[in-house]
Amino acid sequence: MSYETLDHDRSAPLLGEFERGTGFSPWELVRVVSAVAQGTRDENALTSLVFHQRHPERGGAAIRRGERGAAEEWLAIRATVVRPLLAGGTGPAGASTSAPSSASTASATAPSDVAPRPTRSCAAPGGVARTKCTRPGTLPCPAVTGLLCAEAVDGVPFHYPESVRAVPGSGGLLVVTRRQWRREQRFTAPVQDAMSAFLRNMRGFGMPVEAILTAGSLYCRCVKRSDPAKPDILSNHSYGDALDLVGVRWPERGGPPSAVRETIVHNWTDPGQRVLLRRIDACLRLSFETVIDYYRSDHRDHFHCDTNRGRAGHPLMTVRLGFTREALRAVGHPVTSTGHPDADVLRALGAFSGVAAASLRDAELRRVLRALFTRVAAGR
Repeated sequence: MSYETLDHDRSAPLLGEFERGTGFSPWELVRVVSAVAQGTRDENALTSLVFHQRHPERGGAAIRRGERGAAEEWLAIRATVVRPLLAGGTGPAGASTSAPSSASTASATAPSDVAPRPTRSCAAPGGVARTKCTRPGTLPCPAVTGLLCAEAVDGVPFHYPESVRAVPGSGGLLVVTRRQWRREQRFTAPVQDAMSAFLRNMRGFGMPVEAILTAGSLYCRCVKRSDPAKPDILSNHSYGDALDLVGVRWPERGGPPSAVRETIVHNWTDPGQRVLLRRIDACLRLSFETVIDYYRSDHRDHFHCDTNRGRAGHPLMTVRLGFTREALRAVGHPVTSTGHPDADVLRALGAFSGVAAASLRDAELRRVLRALFTRVAAGR
């Protein structure tokens, strides 16, 4: 059973309500209805199915005594989602079952009842990394205390795209057609501070943001390495130190010129959207220590952003070279390739800044890169 199938059958009236921010996404509806169709009617099993889909970092671990927040969420799923569905498919408790409006697109208006709830302190239990690992189940993820559970930063809410495709009138560009209008993200205070700086930079450069489109935050998972002695390390997501951004939603008035209401990484090959993505990328680099973008084939649908847990990385590490070349080209100082990537970029940075390439090290190199990214973010 697929989401498209459900969109045309008797469950269709429910989808509109779930989309409107009841806290239960269409994909969760698909899982529950599919499980029921296959004969599962145990309300506890169905509740756990939804709970663990929301929290993959737990690796299926049972809720322990003392995990009050997790227990309350599990009980809320059972009471407001699973039981009403088992009782007759009338939707979450208290939800209307009127027919939904046409499919949400990037120009859709957020429902009035999904204002972000206040940020709260939370914690995550430890687990074992199984996703994107060479050796699944061998790396323990730490328990993370001091997390923030946030549905917004500085009043700018998180939206969670669930479907992205081209629609009539989008000029061939991909747009978000289904989303969760309310999505809690979990990260540490330094990530919140970096996101706040990003939003300030965006406003300062004439790109105010109405909503942040997110692909996820805390997640116990690996990063594969080429070192056979240590083929896996933990992703910064495992420490609550990372956030994945699909893109941003512009306000109806006051935002930059754009062919679509939302600029998303998926459209990185479109010339007009690439200009905006370049400026967004530059603002992220002014705020986060590490940004991985469309120069990596596995990041052509989101920006990965982290603070590297407070540690400084090399200013011209491999993941930064591609965008630095693009930024230099955008300001009229293209890199001339001689087969030595670092040296080639340093020469172009020297031409941009008027500083001798040999002097571009450490703090001075960071200062020049910051000046470059500031100019790109400003669109000059």
